[in-house]
Amino acid sequence: MSREKATSLTLISAITDGALAGVSFYLAYVIKIRLPGELASLGAISEYGWFFLTYLVLLFTSNYFQGFYTFGRTLTNGEIIAGVTKSNGLVMLNLMMVLFVLKVQTLSRLLFVMFAGINIIAGIFGKLFLKAVTGSFQQRGFNTVHALVIGTGEQAREIVAGIRNHPELGYRIVGLLNGDEKPHAEIADVPVLGTSADLHDILVRRRVDEVFYAKPLDDAGRLADMIWACEEIGIRFSLVTDFVRTSIAKSSVRYFLETPLLTFSTTPAAVGQLFIKAVIDRVFAGILLVALSPLLTAIAAAIKLSDGGPVFFTQRRCGLNGRLFTMFKFRTMVERAEQLKEELARYNEMSGPVFKMRNDPRVTRVGRILRRFSLDELPQLYNIFRGEMSFVGPRPPIPEEVERYERWQRRRLSMRPGLTCFWQISGRNEIDFDAWMRLDLKYIDNWSLKLDAIIVGKTIPVVLTGKGAS
Repeated sequence: MSREKATSLTLISAITDGALAGVSFYLAYVIKIRLPGELASLGAISEYGWFFLTYLVLLFTSNYFQGFYTFGRTLTNGEIIAGVTKSNGLVMLNLMMVLFVLKVQTLSRLLFVMFAGINIIAGIFGKLFLKAVTGSFQQRGFNTVHALVIGTGEQAREIVAGIRNHPELGYRIVGLLNGDEKPHAEIADVPVLGTSADLHDILVRRRVDEVFYAKPLDDAGRLADMIWACEEIGIRFSLVTDFVRTSIAKSSVRYFLETPLLTFSTTPAAVGQLFIKAVIDRVFAGILLVALSPLLTAIAAAIKLSDGGPVFFTQRRCGLNGRLFTMFKFRTMVERAEQLKEELARYNEMSGPVFKMRNDPRVTRVGRILRRFSLDELPQLYNIFRGEMSFVGPRPPIPEEVERYERWQRRRLSMRPGLTCFWQISGRNEIDFDAWMRLDLKYIDNWSLKLDAIIVGKTIPVVLTGKGAS
């Protein structure tokens, strides 16, 4: 399960726990008030705020240790019922100790017991409902993680069986790699794509989000090469046991069902911040699409009136881990721009696979104004709203450029692409291709919400002055 997905489910689960606890306490309070002779014995519900907040802190802590906020293992219904009951029981026991030590006499014991009983029932149904809903979404293919399994023995078969038996985890098997020199055609109805020596080529040719190493550690040298290949490109690598030293990737221990995994990942591990980043992206993209609609309409009209051609330029781009998506821009070039590109290839001023040219004759008069102030990028707010892009991140390349990347350059695809990044605030077309790639990797290796805020702040004056624009 991806970090963003696990973090989202953790927050949803915690918010649900808090909301259900609030409803349970309110119901317990209302029921007790309506009991004969109980109204006078209760204060205003606001007087119990300290008790409820203490309860929430203990509940979140207890649920965490019960495994309710650790996604990647599937709890059975029986485990959920037992876990919720045990968790709430521990909370209430600890609360009783706190009340005893503090010598609190004002809290109704009956309210305490009623609240505990109602919240246990609500918590069980809440967890079962959340499990059913998330499982349904995963089975329908939402946010699927594409997995490649190295190995064809017992460990690999267990991973395959786990993926098939638990579609709610959101994994899909790309194929298997055999450790032997001669691969089989398929094993357990899963295609064997080659041997472990073919790993790098398969990562380049196919869409893979995670590699599982599920075979005995019989060759530490080859294992290190596999991890480094994934590290270089930015693909997550997980193995069942043992470890290996890496230069960039950070390791973490997690569970896939009942199997312990040591995971190496070069992408940011701040899952909470990544979730906040995704929420901010979509919320602000939606707000800006509405707020800027008059400007977007005016730009569209200007493009249409200038030469009668289409308003938008759409192009297939590579997103997270090479996922293809359609990127939208306002058209700034003549309609035959792509065909004319070959004729202008000798004027390319950018090293590497990217084409950049000052005073490009394909750019229209309206297009020059839009490009100078980056207004042509505004339709990508729709891509951000859809979750295909972010406000800050490496710019999304076209597939033809990615095919010409060196291995280390492919790691820039390991984070969701964005509207702006270090490249935009460092001169854009004034820096060469290798420097551009290294700036993107610098962003990935040092990512934080604070860094995003700094880049956005520095992007605004760059856009207003048109610095580095072609």
